[in-house]
Amino acid sequence: MAPKIEASMVVMLLFVAIVQILALALMPPLLAAEVRVFEDPSSTTNPLSYILLVLAFTAFLLFAVKMGRAWVVSGFIQLAVAMSIYYVLSAIIPAVPSILLALGLTAALRFYPEWYLVDAVGLLVSAGVSALFGISMNTLPAVLLLVALAVYDAISVYKTKHMVDLAESAIRMKAPLLFIAPRRRGYSFRKNHSGTEKGGAYFLGLGDAIIPTVIVISANWSVEASLLPIPGLALNLPALGGMLGTVLGFLVLSMTSRSRPQAGLPFLNGGAILGFLLGCAAAGVSPF
Repeated sequence: MAPKIEASMVVMLLFVAIVQILALALMPPLLAAEVRVFEDPSSTTNPLSYILLVLAFTAFLLFAVKMGRAWVVSGFIQLAVAMSIYYVLSAIIPAVPSILLALGLTAALRFYPEWYLVDAVGLLVSAGVSALFGISMNTLPAVLLLVALAVYDAISVYKTKHMVDLAESAIRMKAPLLFIAPRRRGYSFRKNHSGTEKGGAYFLGLGDAIIPTVIVISANWSVEASLLPIPGLALNLPALGGMLGTVLGFLVLSMTSRSRPQAGLPFLNGGAILGFLLGCAAAGVSPF
C-alpha cells in the first residue's frame, strides 16, 4: 500500500511552489539587468557545463568530508549561501541593505541553524539560482538539463548512493542545502543529528526545487506565448504547465515508499517537462 501524504509533505510541496513563484517574480529584474550564466542561451552545450559544475561541487564536498575537513565544506557553503542571498536581494533592493541582510542571515545560520531559518534561506537561494539559470537557457537546453540531471539523480541515489551520503553529511553539518519539514511538534534541527524520517522531519534537497523551476522560467521568457490573466504574475501557459507538472511529479513522489531515500528529480523533472510540453500544445506554440 502506498504511504499517505502527510502534512509535512504538503509543506514540502508548498516550498517548491513558493520557489517557483519567487523565481518568476525575480525574472523581470534579472532580465532587465542582462545578467546570465551562459553567453548563448540557445547553446545545447550549456547543460554539459552545468552538469560538470555539479559533479565538481559534489566531488569537492565528498572528498573534504572523507578527509575530515568538514569545516572547509561548511565555510565554502556559507560563502556560497551569502553570495546567493546577496544576489537575490540586490535584484529588488539597494546593494548596501542586500549585503547587510546577506551577512546577517548567513551569521544566523552559522550560530542558530534551526529548521525555519534554514527553510527561509533555502527559499531565497533556490528562487535566485533557478531564476538565474532559467534566464540563461532556452527551452531545449533546459529540457536536456532536466533529463540529464534526472538520470544522474537516480544513479547517485539508487546505484552509487553518494548523493545519500552527501545529504547525510549536510544534515550532520547543519548545512543549508535542503528544506526541512518537521513531522512532530518540538522538533529541533539544531539538536537532531539523524538524516532519516525517524529523526522527526522530512528532508528535500534544494536541487529538487531548483531544477524543475529552470524549465518554468525558461518557458516563461523564451517561448512566444500569450500571458495569462493572472494579477501580479506575468505567466504564460507553457510555464504554468511546467508548474502544474512539477506538482504532479511531487504528488507521485510523495506516494512512493519512504522506507529508503528516494531520488526526487526523476519525478519532479519528468512532471515539469510533461507539463511544459502540454502547455505548449494548449497554447499552440512550438516548445523548441
